[in-house]
Amino acid sequence: MTAKTNNPIRALRRILGETQGKFAATIGVSKDAVASWETGRNPVSASMARRMAVVTGVDERALMNPELPLLTMSPNPQRRPYTLEEFKRHRKMFWGETAEESVRRQLRPCVDTLELLFRAAANYGQEAKGTEGAESTRLPGVLGAFIQWCQQTREDFGLGPAIEAELAKRKGTLELTHSYGWWREMAKVDPAMARMMGFKDNPKRRDEENLSLKMETVPEWMPGTSMRGATGRRV
Repeated sequence: MTAKTNNPIRALRRILGETQGKFAATIGVSKDAVASWETGRNPVSASMARRMAVVTGVDERALMNPELPLLTMSPNPQRRPYTLEEFKRHRKMFWGETAEESVRRQLRPCVDTLELLFRAAANYGQEAKGTEGAESTRLPGVLGAFIQWCQQTREDFGLGPAIEAELAKRKGTLELTHSYGWWREMAKVDPAMARMMGFKDNPKRRDEENLSLKMETVPEWMPGTSMRGATGRRV
């Protein structure tokens, strides 16, 4: 396979005015992967072509067939030649003009999709069998797959620092109220936790007297769990 065979990827990248590194980061692959497509070392998979189409607005078929011209992915039969202006139009119409608008547009449909998947997995087989039971659910497996996807996406797109920055905005306060006896036992069993909560023993207090302690926290990255509120690590 020659470099000419993979010209659609190079042509798309150049229309966008992006380096191989920036284009790779945008679609969540390595720079070497982009280079391999452009030189013909590796073919572009259907799933990756689809991802590039969603991101850029180009017709995915042209990315896998060098005989086809680069056109827009619009369902209109009159597809237009793909240009930088078409990319900007796609980005504005599909994603929005700001990051916050993009999130608002895409979050609800994605949440709806996830709910459908979870409900279908939880109820799998019940309609056919007419019974309920743990043996019919596929929800644990689907949840596990979702968690793996979250972790892989975080890694593929290099989102670690940005995720940590978002989590830092979700500060909360963890307040625990227990008896002095409970806190004293905690100081023996888990002294690090007792120190984090700011426990300082007062010998004058009886074991049955209560003590409330507060700690400011930020959530930790844990897909499949709530990452809001008073959970996570101490600030």
